[in-house]
Amino acid sequence: MERADIGWLEQAVGQPVSGAVPAEWGVRNRTDIVTLADETRVVLQRYHHRADGERRVRVMDALRESAADKGIAIPVLRRSDLDADPPWAVFEALPGVPVPDSPETGLTTPRFPLVAWSMGAMLADFSEISGDDLDLDDSWARPRYLAARADAWAECLRPALSAAQSETLEDVLADLPDLFDGRPAVLAHGDFAPVNVLVEDVSITGLLDFESVRLADPLYDVAWWAWSVSFSGRAVFTSAWPAFLDGLGLDPAEPGLVQRVRSLQMVRMAEMLAEHDLGPDAWRKVHERLVRMLS
Repeated sequence: MERADIGWLEQAVGQPVSGAVPAEWGVRNRTDIVTLADETRVVLQRYHHRADGERRVRVMDALRESAADKGIAIPVLRRSDLDADPPWAVFEALPGVPVPDSPETGLTTPRFPLVAWSMGAMLADFSEISGDDLDLDDSWARPRYLAARADAWAECLRPALSAAQSETLEDVLADLPDLFDGRPAVLAHGDFAPVNVLVEDVSITGLLDFESVRLADPLYDVAWWAWSVSFSGRAVFTSAWPAFLDGLGLDPAEPGLVQRVRSLQMVRMAEMLAEHDLGPDAWRKVHERLVRMLS
């Protein structure tokens, strides 16, 4: 690390720094795990856009107390300068590692279903937190509005899909009102995946990444958790899915569950491909998964 970088880090965290390494889970914004001279660890995030940093800090501050009442730990903001170039914020590091990095309870270990159950229970608690004062996007809680927005995403994707795939996606969008009208809206994390959950042994120690918090259908986070875990293979998903649903308190035989989860996954992927600034590898991975589900 260059001396100038160390100097900038020490100014940002307000203490001497003994080292810093990039966090593997920092995707949208640059994230570093910084070790201070007293061995304390903090997390430094540098944002591409000031609005991203502002939103994350605002949401985390607003949710922290209510989440703590549910036993959910959210990192505490230590310092920030959102007017800097780039904007940055420093958070206290919570104990534990992201679930995929745990040698004891990672996704491919026999003990992952235990963590999956705890993640389901955590999600059930998180969804009960009120987001009324946060001025959150509620597009995913309004099925007819969502279907209209998704039509535009599907049109953007038309050149990247076959005629048959586009037709299937249009059918999915047309079914959204029938599938989701009249269902409650809850607080959704927006990226509820193992990579954003910290764990020590089989105990969950914290929840990360609040950039995509919104109001949505109760199955929104469920669908994204399933989508994320499925990348580890059918065997991993098959063993963990029942435990996750049990922790969540959701009956796997609930009418329409599978269809709703699949619809949310496909619409979410369409949104990502059409609107998010994904790198080439990430875009290709999401596109391949969407094509597979539409075929």
